[in-house]
Amino acid sequence: MTTPIPSLSFDAAWHDLDRKSATLWLLLFGCIPGVFLLAYLLNDLPLHGASFLIVAPLWMIAIAWAGSRMARFACPGCHKAFFETWYFCKPLRHNCAHCRLPRGSKQTPPAAPAENVSRDKPY
Repeated sequence: MTTPIPSLSFDAAWHDLDRKSATLWLLLFGCIPGVFLLAYLLNDLPLHGASFLIVAPLWMIAIAWAGSRMARFACPGCHKAFFETWYFCKPLRHNCAHCRLPRGSKQTPPAAPAENVSRDKPY
């Protein structure tokens, strides 16, 4: 039997997820203006024509890094990947892919009672 995790660790985990999610969305929505602004500011470097070709791939690497950090977030209930199953990742998921813990929940939901299946009942 597993011991329940105090809600403080749940709060810390959800805060960590919110921070990772905000970083990813900031990088995604700031991509176009950010890349052009950095390329414009770095235009005075010796390779002034190549600043865009340097900044854009670096920004894409930052998006990939932030996305992988968010995708690897461990569910505070079951400690498995919240967004990933073995074959698919859904970053907009509202429930854990494994234990169905709702996002932002303060505690682990009680286990669902097992259904009483009898072979004598007609279907």
